[in-house]
Amino acid sequence: MKRFIVTGALAMSLMVAAAACSSLITPPSEESRSAVAQWIGKDRTQLSNQMGQPKEAVPMTDTGGEMLFYSYEGHHYVFETGPDGLITSAVQTR
Repeated sequence: MKRFIVTGALAMSLMVAAAACSSLITPPSEESRSAVAQWIGKDRTQLSNQMGQPKEAVPMTDTGGEMLFYSYEGHHYVFETGPDGLITSAVQTR
């Protein structure tokens, strides 16, 4: 019985430690969005001045904007623009 209690206490302490550590780690999706959040609201010409021309630009018929794919300094990025050419969303992919 004593062994069962000690094993249970050890298991509980490991679960608490794992839960505490997981809350300290920023998920990759948040990191990739925060890295390019500076571009949201800027004009696509500013983006082109910084990163050059996109590797691919796909028109989005539902919004009237475009989805822009960039490869810059060894990283890959996807930007979405509105019909006015302003960047509405941005993410750094893996």
